[in-house]
Amino acid sequence: MIKKPNRNTEGLKEFAEKKNQETIDKVNKVIDKLKRSKTKKINFKTVAEEAGVSKATLYNNDILKERILSLRAIEKGVPNDSIVVTPKDKIKAKDDKIKQLYEEIRNLKEDKQKLIIQLVEMEELKDENKRLREQILKLK
Repeated sequence: MIKKPNRNTEGLKEFAEKKNQETIDKVNKVIDKLKRSKTKKINFKTVAEEAGVSKATLYNNDILKERILSLRAIEKGVPNDSIVVTPKDKIKAKDDKIKQLYEEIRNLKEDKQKLIIQLVEMEELKDENKRLREQILKLK
């Protein structure tokens, strides 16, 4: 009869739980960073790359999965009743949209000002061109 060795797995379980919590914390920090980012979208691929974890890790953790799905839906503006969106995420999404619209308004005003300046310069060039043509006709 072979005697099975007595194995203490408590240490392994504690280590696994600690690593899982570290991963969750790391992913949450990345998601918060991406929420502030203007260029990167929140989806499983970008979150996984930024956090240094696999996409499977994100899909297998229900909390992280729901958070990413809800933020992705907010970014796309797609209502999805099956996704639980926290009020904090809704407010943040609206604030981000307002900031984006104000930025767009500011850029449009700057563009308008530049176009006005170009139009004035063009009119001045037209007048100068007309004056020079008249001088050329007088010289002929």
